[in-house]
Amino acid sequence: MITIASVGSVLVDMTVSVPRVPLTGENFPAHGLNIGAGGKAANAAAAIARLGARGVLIGKLGDDDFGRLIQTALSQEGVDTAHVGIDPAAQTSVAVVLLNDKYENTIMVFMGANDRVDATYVDGALTPLLPDLKAIIVDFEIPEAAVAATVQFGKRYHIPVIVDAGPPRPYAPATWRDAAVLTPNEHEAAAMVGYPIPTDEAALRAASELLAHGPQVVLIKRGGAGALLMTRTETLIVPSFPVEPVDTTAAGDSFTAMFTLAMVEGMPLPEAVRWGNAAGALAVTKIGTMSSLPTRPEVEAFLAAHR
Repeated sequence: MITIASVGSVLVDMTVSVPRVPLTGENFPAHGLNIGAGGKAANAAAAIARLGARGVLIGKLGDDDFGRLIQTALSQEGVDTAHVGIDPAAQTSVAVVLLNDKYENTIMVFMGANDRVDATYVDGALTPLLPDLKAIIVDFEIPEAAVAATVQFGKRYHIPVIVDAGPPRPYAPATWRDAAVLTPNEHEAAAMVGYPIPTDEAALRAASELLAHGPQVVLIKRGGAGALLMTRTETLIVPSFPVEPVDTTAAGDSFTAMFTLAMVEGMPLPEAVRWGNAAGALAVTKIGTMSSLPTRPEVEAFLAAHR
């Protein structure tokens, strides 16, 4: 079984369905509440497990009820949590997601134990996974030093590191330049280059600038506009799949997990991106984060129906 490690954020997601984001001081009824495990790294690890590979999660939780809720949920998903640390001096991270009637989300995050992930912890957690480790996914929802240590670990042991460059953080190019794949979404890419990218031309310019910093591949997730793939020899826009979205929260995590697994399996990059697009499309058709992640048979059936 293929082993992929996911390094980064682990948290409790509280998704509150609201007609719109409230104004300061406003009080009105919400449509619903969904509480579950989440965080970019936890979602990616769960997605990998649902897709039929071994998803190993590396991160930290607090010694509290929220932490125990997450551990139970991840175990039920088949995620390897042996390298998830319990920090008694920290609280488990929490994200409050406001989902409006247009299916747009606004997210507020209390970082908690995620901020306690450091370079030493990352090295200590990744090393026992050798030599089975085939790829590493890391996100920006942990301190910059931990992201840099993850990328350098991959470089040292010739393991591809996929940097899911979100949420937007002012992390220096030196942190991620040795990545095999840098994959921000549009908003994250705009933050990295310092200007909006509403058009194909702007996205191409941004991808070129990011590629010049050093990663082997830049892959910008652009939602309905598809995904822009750029290497030093190839530039391609891989179209998205038309679906009716109800919650976009876990789309990027689902995409990244499927793309990474497909790449490790040896698919050509454009085909791996297509599989990632399919997984992301399926994720947005369900409300919730981890609960919306598709299985491998679901992705295969979706692609078969969209040939």
